[in-house]
Amino acid sequence: MSRANGSRWFYSYLPQGMAGGATSPLIPLFVVALQGSLADVGIIAAATSIASVPAFVLWGLLSDRMKRRKVFLLLGFLGAAVSFLAMALSFNLPEFYLANLLIGFLGAASAPVGAVLVMETSERDRWPDRLALLSQLTGVGWIVGLSVGAVWLTIGPGFVGEVSAMRGLFVIGAALGLASGILVGAWLKEPTEHVDRRSIHLVDLHMRVERAKFLPMRLLHFIDPRNHRGKGAKLSRPLRLYLLSVFLLFSGFTAFYGFFPILLNQVYGFSNPEVFAVYIASQTASVVAYLRVGDWVRERGSRRTQVYASLGRTVLFPSFLLLGLLPLSGSTILVAILLLHAGVGVCWAVINVSGSTLVSHLAPEERRAEALGAYNAMQGFGSILGPLLGGFTAEFYGYGSAVAASVGFVLAGALLLVANRAAED
Repeated sequence: MSRANGSRWFYSYLPQGMAGGATSPLIPLFVVALQGSLADVGIIAAATSIASVPAFVLWGLLSDRMKRRKVFLLLGFLGAAVSFLAMALSFNLPEFYLANLLIGFLGAASAPVGAVLVMETSERDRWPDRLALLSQLTGVGWIVGLSVGAVWLTIGPGFVGEVSAMRGLFVIGAALGLASGILVGAWLKEPTEHVDRRSIHLVDLHMRVERAKFLPMRLLHFIDPRNHRGKGAKLSRPLRLYLLSVFLLFSGFTAFYGFFPILLNQVYGFSNPEVFAVYIASQTASVVAYLRVGDWVRERGSRRTQVYASLGRTVLFPSFLLLGLLPLSGSTILVAILLLHAGVGVCWAVINVSGSTLVSHLAPEERRAEALGAYNAMQGFGSILGPLLGGFTAEFYGYGSAVAASVGFVLAGALLLVANRAAED
């Protein structure tokens, strides 16, 4: 089978990853700059997920039906660029809310085609290597983007003021998204041979960036109505219980991240560059941990490692507040939070790999695509509830209650996972 595209087009994901890294922590900080509340932060984070969950299905089905990939990758990259520009030009919360709905809808167009494009432009025996390269480029781009954001928010306010510097960072994100679109247009040819994603039983265990909203850059499987026709569409009870635990876990994770950057800013007085540095610590730790996580999961079992990593977060999340009760200097607290958030990043690497592995073990091979689509959907639904839960609880009951709520959901998900003994590998 001849595939002439090569892998040069993969590098179009690098500037897109940089755009995501530069703007992701900026969004909640900009809500506060627009005089928004913590509840507004949660609403806007949830808005992206509300738009993206059905958009993945729409764009994925259209791509499969039309047997076109390049146009949807272009739509996702250029749509994200337009959305970032709209964020830069937002002067009130309704405008910013609409810009986040826009990126959820348009930005989702690229995710369902990226992994399929890898397969349609590579020989089958090279699929794992090519997916790994795509993951590495996205992860490196994300860290570089976070670093760009930290540097720009350090020097930019001295020239144009703090709020204008934040707008400028959205413009940088838009320019990077545009660059990705240009590279795709120049380097990618529409594949002449196509694969049916429903027939792909490969489990993508490679690195994914954790975000407060559900907008992954790569999504092979989604809920496909074509998989739910006729007899036998019901998933097994152990798998359904596991999917419920995933919903609870991701509700807790995203509840915490719905207010976390603002907590750092308001409780500890961290500057915007310092908030970005905290995120750099987590993403860097995740990238490094992914090199070993596969071995950990194989040695200890996917269910057990996911439980341990989830429980680890139930300890780490409250620690960010407990530090404030200790007689520590500002610089010591910053170092401690960098280390704690690095630990949160390691937990994410374990959760991501063990979760995908576990769902593939629980589903028979012929139903694996359907099960993985449901798994991704549960993450998406959790990313709708979570930011709303975290933002509103922090706004009306304080950060302590918000942390307790996020930990409660994570604990409930972990306990359900433990109780579901049939999920043992």
